[in-house]
Amino acid sequence: MTLGPLSRLRPRSRTLTVAALAGSLALTLAGCSGGPGPGEPEPGPEPGTVTRGIDAAAYVEEYEETQGDGSVNYSQSLPGDSETGGPPVPEPQVPGLLDDNTFVDAGTAGFVDPGEDAESTFALDVDTGSYGVARTLLAEGVLPPPESIRVEEWVNALPSDAAAPAAGEGDLAVTSDSGPAPSLDDGTQLVRVAVAAREVTPAERPRVNVTLVVDTSGSMDIRSRLGLVRSSLALLADRLRDDDTVSVVTFEDQARPVLEPTPVRQTQVILDAVEELAPGGSTNLEAGLALGYEQAREGYDEDAVNLVVLCSDGVANVGATGPGSISERIAEEGRDGISLVTVGYGMGNYNDHLMEQLADLGDGFYSYVDTFEEAEELFGSALTTTLTPVAAEARTQVSFDPERVAAYRLVGYDNRAIADEDFEDLDVDAGELGAGHRASALYEVRLAAGVEPGDPIGTATVRWRSPDAGPAEALTQLRAADPEAPVAPSLELAAAVADLAQLLKRAAPYDGRPVTLDDVAERVAALESVGVAGAEEVAGLVAAARRAQS
Repeated sequence: MTLGPLSRLRPRSRTLTVAALAGSLALTLAGCSGGPGPGEPEPGPEPGTVTRGIDAAAYVEEYEETQGDGSVNYSQSLPGDSETGGPPVPEPQVPGLLDDNTFVDAGTAGFVDPGEDAESTFALDVDTGSYGVARTLLAEGVLPPPESIRVEEWVNALPSDAAAPAAGEGDLAVTSDSGPAPSLDDGTQLVRVAVAAREVTPAERPRVNVTLVVDTSGSMDIRSRLGLVRSSLALLADRLRDDDTVSVVTFEDQARPVLEPTPVRQTQVILDAVEELAPGGSTNLEAGLALGYEQAREGYDEDAVNLVVLCSDGVANVGATGPGSISERIAEEGRDGISLVTVGYGMGNYNDHLMEQLADLGDGFYSYVDTFEEAEELFGSALTTTLTPVAAEARTQVSFDPERVAAYRLVGYDNRAIADEDFEDLDVDAGELGAGHRASALYEVRLAAGVEPGDPIGTATVRWRSPDAGPAEALTQLRAADPEAPVAPSLELAAAVADLAQLLKRAAPYDGRPVTLDDVAERVAALESVGVAGAEEVAGLVAAARRAQS
């Protein structure tokens, strides 16, 4: 039995007051009436409050599979049928966790001699999809495929203590710290370059104009896919402000509009659209994105943050099946103020590579959602609070002193490299950071003989385009660590999760290193015992990896 939207309204004890619940019920009963007037709902939550009282979790908890037209299609490519003279189409099978997934190995960098190349340049990245995929697989007792692992996404999925710039001090702050590299015993140091974007409170953020492009093909007919997408949309209806707008486009064989740009004050209308999300058919992702951008452009508001959010398993089997055919449109819309966020759901018959590449093209980011708690974190808070544009085309260039550094290695960012000579050219595509975003990069550094603790060994410069002030940059000095000095716990945790990722990736630079999963587990347990943020989750991942490996 499928519950209607009104039955999903119930108090959430941590934040919802009696007055707020009354307002939520009024909102729901008001339906789709227009502007303020007699019978209209009271204003929704004030900026920065939490909820209208919608039970978004119920949408995934009560999702019944095969709710659609029965045309479930789990395969990325199926043979023909008797009507076209081909062999019979097999009965669809729910894919296993590792069936028909698409990952592309980003590679693993080795050590570089700064005498030959002293500069390391890359686009900043706040994607976390690789980490989410691994978390899902490890929870099921399966080791993630090596090609699925992008180490920087694991590091950037952790809580960061990098300090954001104070009011009036610019868009981005860049800092660095260092310590002994725990996975090596030859004196190699680990240097972290951390970038933090300025904060914007929920009350300060601009209006949001969100267009959701929802995959309703047969392959989405799984609770952890379309059920979780329904909850995600309900979370937006629950948490966005009255003056924000939401629209919805769905796609299977063809794309169709489900909800025109609608103010969130018309909560009932949005919840009705959630109920319309039913699976069936093949996957014409290109058509879905094209219609999504068309609808987003029609509702474009120059005073708002305009965003397309693709919710999909990334599988395309009708029309163009790669990013190439629509890449120009995605990049153009990104430059013209409509960013693309891709959110992946489900594992088995999942295309991680396509989801990551689309987000990079669209000046957005890529996340993977596997539980309601993850959906709540993304759609309930992170998506809206980090939407305010802070830094466009953001990139980092680290310059090492060849007199003091014998060799260096960038950990991760293998598919985010930028030519050194393009660092100052902001027309070259790089990364985008929103309010409160944080990104870190780790370097393994082998010092030259005679370098003392505290000696400068290089600089890290971040360059970006500010929405208000045009080109901008910030820099920090890199210094040799004192092996006897305490290391920041957050750096120790970043090192541990990077080691975990590279061990599971079976990365070539890790061949013969004196580090094992047992070593990483011991290091993380020590951090967990003193309450380091994120250590408990990493400890769980390490434990799951040890079980899966054995």
